[in-house]
Amino acid sequence: MPSTVPNGPFAHDRMNATAYAPTESKRRKPAGPIVVLSILGLTFLSFAGLMGLIWVNDMGIIGIMRLSTIWIAAVCIVMGLVVIILGFKGRRTGGLIPLGLVAGGCALCMTIVSGTYGVYYRDFGASSINTVVSLSQSVSARNSDGMNDVQKDGIFVADASDATFETLQQGVAFNGENYNTDQAIIDWSDWGKTHEPHTVKMLDGKTSISNCPVGTITIAATQAQVHIVLPDSCTYAFGTADSYSTSSDVGGKYEMVYNNYMGLISFGFFGAESATNPMNGPDYEWLDKGSAMPDNGPELKINIPYAVEARVNVVYASDWKGSTFQPLADIYDGNSTSKNTTEQSE
Repeated sequence: MPSTVPNGPFAHDRMNATAYAPTESKRRKPAGPIVVLSILGLTFLSFAGLMGLIWVNDMGIIGIMRLSTIWIAAVCIVMGLVVIILGFKGRRTGGLIPLGLVAGGCALCMTIVSGTYGVYYRDFGASSINTVVSLSQSVSARNSDGMNDVQKDGIFVADASDATFETLQQGVAFNGENYNTDQAIIDWSDWGKTHEPHTVKMLDGKTSISNCPVGTITIAATQAQVHIVLPDSCTYAFGTADSYSTSSDVGGKYEMVYNNYMGLISFGFFGAESATNPMNGPDYEWLDKGSAMPDNGPELKINIPYAVEARVNVVYASDWKGSTFQPLADIYDGNSTSKNTTEQSE
């Protein structure tokens, strides 16, 4: 019997369909649990190393941001290289996708934080700060910043003179290198000895005599602590005449402050700092009694345009235990006299 041959217009296509039947492609293997767990373990170990490095070196917010940005960048690079290698070997990323998403999210957060810090630091450099004081341990100076001041071994102390107050009104930035050791002290404990008393109208409508500084000063700081020592019971606040808040301090080692807003960037979970002054007792009656508060608010306003890894705090003279102007000035002047005498004799 003769063989049957397909005929008609679609005979050729039927033959090709039989000859070229589709074949199933082989599914690629995933990365595998060993690879995924190894990457996860290395990530956790590197994070533990990061935390240990921060703890051992007692880093503030600047060091934490810098090191964290480098760490998350390294994690993302390593994961990217692993994905490329797996691709060359014909494997899928598998369980690395969730880890990559987490790493990418962390990288995005650090980019935002670092970008915010960079933008505000640029604004700080372009702000109306007239005087910049370096609190470097190597700086030793006397009356070199438009104020009646003395500086030695990372400690800067200014007195209650009009020159100091006027310079602070124009804006002063204190730039340190170590939050724990670099200090600027505005010693106004003897304000009443150099300034005449003035009359102040209180909230209750009565008038009172005050021997306290009046006006708005502007202080910025980086990696330093700024202490303002006031006569007991003097009223003060952080901010400007238009907007201010009553607090004993602003900023901290793990804080970034911009235009008096604390905690704009904060890594406070590394260690909470206790307030320098709890703001209670007889010296703080002005917080609750109208007879002790001026009708236009606290007499001294402290404007903080910028503070990163820095704290600005106010302490009353009776509570202050640190350096004061005159003893440090006497020590500095005595050393200067001895040095000049030695140089002349040589």
